[in-house]
Amino acid sequence: MGELMTILAFGTLGTFSVLAYISARATDRLKDNPSHKKSTLCATSDHWVQTR
Repeated sequence: MGELMTILAFGTLGTFSVLAYISARATDRLKDNPSHKKSTLCATSDHWVQTR
């Protein structure tokens, strides 16, 4: 039973680590994409430039 719990724990940790890595790569690609529209919550977005 202890071995099963260890396998499940490391399997879960590994799965979420891979998903976090993939998500971080996707976010970096969006940050580097000049055609991607920035959120209005972003301090450097066009919305804040117009309101200042």
